[in-house]
Amino acid sequence: MSKKSINILIFSGIWSFIIGILTALYLNLINYVIDFIWGYFNHHNNFSLRPAYPFLICIPFGITIGFLVKKLGSYPLTIEEVLHDIRKSGKLDYHSWWKSFTLGLLSFGAGGSIGPEASTTVLTSGMINWLGDKIRLMTIHYKSWVHFWQIGIDKDTLLQSPKFSELFRTKNQKNGSSPLIF
Repeated sequence: MSKKSINILIFSGIWSFIIGILTALYLNLINYVIDFIWGYFNHHNNFSLRPAYPFLICIPFGITIGFLVKKLGSYPLTIEEVLHDIRKSGKLDYHSWWKSFTLGLLSFGAGGSIGPEASTTVLTSGMINWLGDKIRLMTIHYKSWVHFWQIGIDKDTLLQSPKFSELFRTKNQKNGSSPLIF
C-alpha cells in the first residue's frame, strides 16, 4: 500500500468518525429540544396552562416554520428526495445543510410528526458527500499531507475532476456492460 493510500485511509477514517460523532450530537440535540419544550412544564404540577400548552407551542412554532419554509424552501428533505437527488445528479448539495438543521430542529421542537431520519439523512448525506468530494480531489491532486487537512474545496478543481462514483467502477462498468446501481 502506498503512502498516498495510507494517508487517504487515515483521513477518511478520522473524518468518518467525526461525521458519526456529529450525527450522534444532532440526534441528542433533537432529544434535548423535545424534552425541554414538551417535558419541562409537564414535570411541574402547579402549571396552570397545561391544557392550553400544545396551542401555546404549536401556533407560534407553526407560524415560524411556515415563514421559514416559504423563504428557504421545503426542508428537511425526505429520504426519497435525498435518494432521488443522488440518483439524478450523483451528489447532494451540502452547502444548504443549515436549512435542514434549522427547520428540522424547529419541526421536532414543535412536535412535528416527521421522523428524526428526515433531517439527519440530509445532514449525514451532505457530510458524506463532502468527504467524498474531498477524497476525490485528494486522489487526483495529491500534493502533501498538509493538503489533506485543508477543509475548503475549490469548486473549479472539483468540477474538472471525475465523479466520485467513477473512482470505484469496475472494468465492466467502465466498458458499459454493467450499469452502476445504487
